[in-house]
Amino acid sequence: MPCGWLRRNSMDLFTPVVSAHRQHPNFTNLLSDTDWDVREVLSEWAEGFVDRDGKFVQEFQLTFNSCWWELYLFAVLKSLGIEVDFSHDAPDFVASNARLAIEAVISSHAQGAKPEWRKTISDIAGGQDIEQRYTETLARLYNSLDAKRRLYQTRYSGLPHVKGKAYVIAVHNFSTPDSFQLGDVAMQRLLYDLEGRQSFLKNGEVSLPLGIFDRDEFTSVSAVIYSSLATYGKVRALGKSTADFIFQAARIRNNWELIPISANKKDYKESLRDGLRVFHNPRADVPLPMSMFDVPDVREFRIFKGQIHTSCHPDGDLCMRQVTRLKQV
Repeated sequence: MPCGWLRRNSMDLFTPVVSAHRQHPNFTNLLSDTDWDVREVLSEWAEGFVDRDGKFVQEFQLTFNSCWWELYLFAVLKSLGIEVDFSHDAPDFVASNARLAIEAVISSHAQGAKPEWRKTISDIAGGQDIEQRYTETLARLYNSLDAKRRLYQTRYSGLPHVKGKAYVIAVHNFSTPDSFQLGDVAMQRLLYDLEGRQSFLKNGEVSLPLGIFDRDEFTSVSAVIYSSLATYGKVRALGKSTADFIFQAARIRNNWELIPISANKKDYKESLRDGLRVFHNPRADVPLPMSMFDVPDVREFRIFKGQIHTSCHPDGDLCMRQVTRLKQV
């Protein structure tokens, strides 16, 4: 381990170390003068984060979304008082003051499909078959979770610092241009299959399972942390810019009352953890403690006697949000 490997100096995320033609489009966008508040929020998220292999900044500028998701998760853990032991190279977040190990992953677009950073108005204006979008999302989410489940069984389960800890896979959905509008329906189906469908067809050909928390191979996974809303819109909501942004969002209160929201930036309220979900595995070998994420702005899902039970935010759980910047006349 090189000297200084664990220094907690703030990373310089934004000075380019990658040539312009290789930069991820999302990274290039946040370098603009108008995105100063985005950079400010990201710097706050990154405070205390340790670049263990010296490659994080480069990867952030090249691939972006996976690093963005790690920074967000680290900010969430800090907000909950969960301390990360960065002396271990894997999994991504091993808690030093809790029995918890988190592996982060994103569900990205399929090969040949349109990536989220190239979305157009037509991609997010509706009119598409919602069930088809759920099926596309299911396939991408399954692949992400199964890969990290296999990684645990082939490597992580043998690590001394992981034994006895709850193993949680944290996944963000970037799989389709409209993923931030699709909520958590696909994840509910994938993990619990309360509708009893048992399986679905990927690309109309390959059968993949639903209700994977009921399968023996997934008992090693204590829970899944999920979001589709830890996006640019999240930092727009948290940032200090007074530019003209319109936030359109939806919350669900008491699991049935839809609360549509349309507000200017100055009137819109959203917390760091709004939109975050925790799905508990009822068959987990090491259950995730019920109290660990027991805060109002994290929605938790549990199964009791075959029925799903969820926590409810008093102001409604955030399930979608999009942001539009008004052009200056």
